[in-house]
Amino acid sequence: MTLRVGSRRTTAYAVLAALVVVVTVVTGWLTRPGTTGLEGSWETAAVDGDVLGGRALVASRSNVAIDLVTGTRITLGSVTGGTRAVGAGRLLILHDATLDGAGLDGRSRWTWQGPPAHRITLVAGDTTTSVVQACGGTPVACRLIGIGPSGKESWQTPQPTASGTAAPVIGTDGNLPTVGALPTPDGTVVLVDPTSSRVVLRPPAAASVSRDGALTLSSEAGGQCRRTTFSSLDRSSTSSSAGPCASGPPGTSAPSDGVTTVEPGRAGVWWWPFGDGRRTLEVGGRHTGRVVGGDPLRELRVDDDGLTVRDGDVVRRYTWQR
Repeated sequence: MTLRVGSRRTTAYAVLAALVVVVTVVTGWLTRPGTTGLEGSWETAAVDGDVLGGRALVASRSNVAIDLVTGTRITLGSVTGGTRAVGAGRLLILHDATLDGAGLDGRSRWTWQGPPAHRITLVAGDTTTSVVQACGGTPVACRLIGIGPSGKESWQTPQPTASGTAAPVIGTDGNLPTVGALPTPDGTVVLVDPTSSRVVLRPPAAASVSRDGALTLSSEAGGQCRRTTFSSLDRSSTSSSAGPCASGPPGTSAPSDGVTTVEPGRAGVWWWPFGDGRRTLEVGGRHTGRVVGGDPLRELRVDDDGLTVRDGDVVRRYTWQR
C-alpha cells in the first residue's frame, strides 16, 4: 500500500513539473517581443553597401542593387568601379565617358558612350530619359544630352549661357533629381526637363534634392523661407515657413518620409532579467508599429506603403496594417 502512495506522489510530481515547463514555454512564447503594426511583404539576402537616393541598396564591392520597394535584385556583372547614382527607378554607373544603366525592375539594361575628350557628369533622370552634361573643347563649353530608355541619344542642346559650365545639383547620396538644376553666378537656377529638353530660368534660389528625386528650390523673403518642390517641370508645390532657410549641401535622402519617425530601441520580457533585450525599430507619426529583429537592424526606407529594413543578413519589406 505504501508503495502505491509513493508511486502516485512521484507521478503527480512529474505531471506538475511537466505542467510548469509547459506553462513557462507558453508564457515565454506569448510574451516574447514581436513585430506589430506591420505585415511582411518580401525578403531577400542583404548586401553590404549604401542606400542611393532612398530607393536602392547598392553593394560596396560590386554593382549589385536591391530595389527597396519591390525587392527586385539586379547585377551589372560586367561593370566595375565608376560613379553610381539612382534616378527614376534606374541604377546609373558612370565610368569616364561610358554610362551604364539598368532598370531596378530588372527589365532594361543599356550602355551609352559619350563624346571623346569630354568630361561627363550626371544631371537628372525621369521615367523616360537620363540627362548628362558633356564638357570639352577649347575654350571649354558644355552641352546637355538626353539618353532614352534603350541607351540611345534622344536629344542634345548647348548648356544655357547663363549657367556657363556650372556643375548640376544632385543629391550627395547619388540621388538624381527628376528635373535638372544648373546654378548661375547671379543665383538664378536653370531648370531642365529630361523628356523634352525644355529649359526654364527661375529666380535666385538654393537647389536641393530630396528622396525619390524631388527637386526643391528654397529662397528667403520677408522673414520667411519659401520652398517650391518639383516632381516634374510642370508639376510643383510651394510651402512657406517662418525664419531663414536651412543651409547646407544638396543633401542626403532621408530613409523616412518626413512625417513618420523610426527610432532604434530594445525590447525585453519581464520573466528574463538577463541581457538587454532584442533590437527594435519603433515607428511613430503618420504610421505606427514596431519591428523586432536581429543585429544589425537598420532602417532603409519608409514611405506611405511600408517600411524596408535590414535585419541581420536579410533585407525585409513590411507593409502597414490598415
